[in-house]
Amino acid sequence: MLDRTILSQIAEDYYLNKLPFGDISKKYNISRYLVNKYLNEAVKVGIVKIEITENSNRNPQIEHILCDKFKDINFYVVQDDINNITTSEHLANFAATYVDEVLQGNNKIVGLTWGETIYTMIDSLKNRPLEAVKFTQFLGENMKYNSTAGSMRMVERAAKKVSGEFLTLPAPLYILNDSVRNGLYSEPSLQNTIAVADNMDALITGVGTILSLDSIPIWKQNLNAIFSTVNTQEIAGLIYGRPYDINGRFLNLEADKVLGLRIDQILKVPKRICLVRGKSKYMPVIGAIKGKLITDVIMTEGMAYKILNEIS
Repeated sequence: MLDRTILSQIAEDYYLNKLPFGDISKKYNISRYLVNKYLNEAVKVGIVKIEITENSNRNPQIEHILCDKFKDINFYVVQDDINNITTSEHLANFAATYVDEVLQGNNKIVGLTWGETIYTMIDSLKNRPLEAVKFTQFLGENMKYNSTAGSMRMVERAAKKVSGEFLTLPAPLYILNDSVRNGLYSEPSLQNTIAVADNMDALITGVGTILSLDSIPIWKQNLNAIFSTVNTQEIAGLIYGRPYDINGRFLNLEADKVLGLRIDQILKVPKRICLVRGKSKYMPVIGAIKGKLITDVIMTEGMAYKILNEIS
């Protein structure tokens, strides 16, 4: 067994100082595997005592395994409950708590995409005044107007929760005419939002599949034009409106039709949080974490087990 003093220091850095595995690994010149092993040893010998409460719904063991396999990604794995409804509630509640922490300090710019998981997370956010927080679109409207989880509605709903400001991009997600799309960037109604979004402190997104676009008639009808250079068989997932393969490589940047921030602008955002529930989107998640398209992922236990099974 390692010296109790070292075990205590490692445990203190992880549990109290909130240092990630990577920082602890560098500090003590040990592997992430040993960090996990020593933390478990600290629990075993009584240096760390973990109290399980009603609200403790995460699986730290799987989180540690995933962190060790995928460096520089933070994983938060919410335990599965007796049914999908309560599991989704737990995920939304944890995600809302996590986002509340991100908003600490008040002066933040946070980008939002769309989807039911983000919608339910917003519903779970605390109602508290954070007037200096701005929620912004950084991509055009996904055109899912028959849904409450459209992108414009997201930023407005989130801003109301904290009495903050919201900014929209009043244009479609995809614009096929290059001249029209490029011309829109000079429009004052879009320029301000783009400028603010280019300074985001964090963004919150989901991931999708090609079926995500099939559910929106206008995109389904024009799919070949939107992804004119892409072999759809290579698409593992969609994020930020763009398709990518299983290794997280974007497939259409030379013919990108998205209205919004460029990929290089998006990938410089320091905290890119992905929310995923269920396990049907395991391929998009694997691609996103392999390509480091996100920095943090909040997922269900079923999704985590599926990912580990696929990459083992």
